[in-house]
Amino acid sequence: MSSKYRRSSADVARWPDNPDAREALQEWFAADFPTAAYLSGDFLDFRGADLSRLDLTGAYLANAHLVGVRFEEANLSDATLNNAELQGADFSFADLAKAEMVGCSAVQARFRSARLFSVQLDEAILHGADLSHAVLNSAKLYKTDLRDANLEFASLRWCTLGGTTMPAVLSGAKMYGCQLEGAKGAVVGPVFVDEGATRSLAGAELEAWFSAQGAESVQVVG
Repeated sequence: MSSKYRRSSADVARWPDNPDAREALQEWFAADFPTAAYLSGDFLDFRGADLSRLDLTGAYLANAHLVGVRFEEANLSDATLNNAELQGADFSFADLAKAEMVGCSAVQARFRSARLFSVQLDEAILHGADLSHAVLNSAKLYKTDLRDANLEFASLRWCTLGGTTMPAVLSGAKMYGCQLEGAKGAVVGPVFVDEGATRSLAGAELEAWFSAQGAESVQVVG
C-alpha cells in the first residue's frame, strides 16, 4: 500500500453520523489487511464523514448515502459507487481509477484534479459538478448528465461520450482546455469552449470543434 494513503481508524478526520456506517468502518479497520481488502458499505449512510486520504481501494458503496462526504486525496480505485448519492461530495485529487459509478447522483460534487481513468459513469448525474483538471481517459459516459459541469483542462482522451441513443448531455458545460484526442461518441450541446465561458458552440460548429481537438468521432445529436 502506498504511503500516500492511510488505513487506520486514527486517520479518520470525522466519522459518519450514522452508527451503522461507523460500525462498518470500525470493523473494516479491525480486520486483517489485506484479508478484508475492501469496505462493505452498500446502502449505508456515511453523511457527516471526512474520509480524506484513506486507502478505500475496492470499497463497495453501491446505493450508499454519501452526500457531502469528503474523500479528498483518498484512494477509491476499483470502488463500486453505483446508484450512490454523492451530491456535494468532495473527491478532489482522489484516485477513482476503474471505479463503477453507474447511475450515481453527484450534483455539484467536486472532482477537481481527480483520477477517473476508465471509470464507468453511464447514466450518472453530474449536473454542475467540478471536473476541472480531472483525468477521464477511457471513461464511459453513456447518457451521463454533465449539464453546467466544469470540465476545463480535463483530459478526456479515448473516452466514450455515449452513443446516438444514449448521448452524453453537455449542455452548458465548460470545456476550455480539454484534451480530447481519440474521444468518440455522441453529445448534446451547446458547450462553452472559450476561457471565461462566453462563447458556446452547438451542432456542426461543435462537431468541428471536437474534431479540431483531436477527437476521433464525436457526433452532436442535440
